[in-house]
Amino acid sequence: MGLVALVSNTQTSFPIEIISQGGALATISLMIFLTIELLILDTKYWNKWVSGNLDSSSGTLLVLFVAIVVFNIIVVL
Repeated sequence: MGLVALVSNTQTSFPIEIISQGGALATISLMIFLTIELLILDTKYWNKWVSGNLDSSSGTLLVLFVAIVVFNIIVVL
């Protein structure tokens, strides 16, 4: 029980460079997923399974992208 309390009480801080590099990776991934979605949209390979997978990936990355934009606005202010 003491180990759980010790682990849960630790606080780690990340440098802003790591956050910005992760943001760049998330932005590039979002662009790749949206490009793939647009390319496959009118082909015979488009179905509900592909649509669901790409939408879930793109949706998660879109929320992350919005969080990155809000974070950068807060840092500038």
